[in-house]
Amino acid sequence: MYTVGRASELTGVPSGTLRKWEQRYGVVVPQRSPGNYRLYDDEAVRRLSVMRSLVDAGWTAQEAARHVVDDVAAAEAQVERPEEPAYEAHFDTLVACAQDFDVPRLERLLVDGFASPDLASVVDDWLLPSMVHLGRAWQRGHVSVAGEHFVTAAVHRRLAQVFQSLHPAPSGGPRVVVGLPRGARHELGVLAFAMVLRARGVAVTYLGGDLPLEAWVGAVRLIAPDAAVLAAPTLEDLPATREVVEAMAPMTRVLVGGAFQAEVGGAHHLGHLAGSAASALARELGAVS
Repeated sequence: MYTVGRASELTGVPSGTLRKWEQRYGVVVPQRSPGNYRLYDDEAVRRLSVMRSLVDAGWTAQEAARHVVDDVAAAEAQVERPEEPAYEAHFDTLVACAQDFDVPRLERLLVDGFASPDLASVVDDWLLPSMVHLGRAWQRGHVSVAGEHFVTAAVHRRLAQVFQSLHPAPSGGPRVVVGLPRGARHELGVLAFAMVLRARGVAVTYLGGDLPLEAWVGAVRLIAPDAAVLAAPTLEDLPATREVVEAMAPMTRVLVGGAFQAEVGGAHHLGHLAGSAASALARELGAVS
């Protein structure tokens, strides 16, 4: 639960505006503490984040509020995202595998796709753009939920396998912690980033998804890395991402990727090419690949 001041910090909405949205439009209905102070839960913070993004995109407060109150998930889908990669025929291969659950074809595709020694190009030119198109196919009803999960799980396993098979970085070199904040579970982007970073000679401690704030702080304090990398893959991940960035900024350099990275202040933004960003960070840290 968050106080009105903390909810304001996490969403970027001034406390006075937050109260107006609550009272005038009913966007959220906060709980009350024994002292009668407003308290906001994660869902309320998510709604306020969606509302703010819509207003920033040019919607009137009334329009944005109506959409958020009616269906916050549908309202979130209206928020602008990074430009979708231009269509290329080979992006359809993962979609086809999701449509017919073709296990042998999917396995061959992943083996062939990861055969190139240039993992940054594998990630930026084929893998992640293909996953974006897979997500669009699911949204348009061309792929079932089960089919999308089937492919995503296979890609996750392959990324983890390649990550684990890479030679450990030389001792004494740069070290980076990579993961996602509390509630964030879209791991493919950060795992792909971690894989390329390790391939470039950086010692990577991969923490996975849905890591609570206190766990982030404890890990960074213990490891003392040269940098910490996380992401804001969805709009609802913004409050937790901002919270982690705020807590870690005094401890180490913080870098943020993901579709909504531009909404996170206090950190370096990695851009939307995970492979290239990982390679650039490795060079900057002086890693020996």
